Amino acid sequence: MPKPLELRKVIRRLREYGIVYKTGGGRHPKFYDPETNKSYPVKSHGKKTLILSYALEDMIRKFDLPADVFD
Repeated sequence: MPKPLELRKVIRRLREYGIVYKTGGGRHPKFYDPETNKSYPVKSHGKKTLILSYALEDMIRKFDLPADVFD
């Protein structure tokens, strides 16, 4: 189970896999994979918001990422 990470670190790691961070089109910003059209919304109160481990695991599952991407 990955440890909680700051949003800015999650953005940086997911960018390597082609997943972008989008703001604007709704209440919550989201991570979006343009190849598969999958998205995952996150609650954000700035770039230092902690993304909890359950959300990181959901993103790994949703975007078919390697299990150690956030370690």
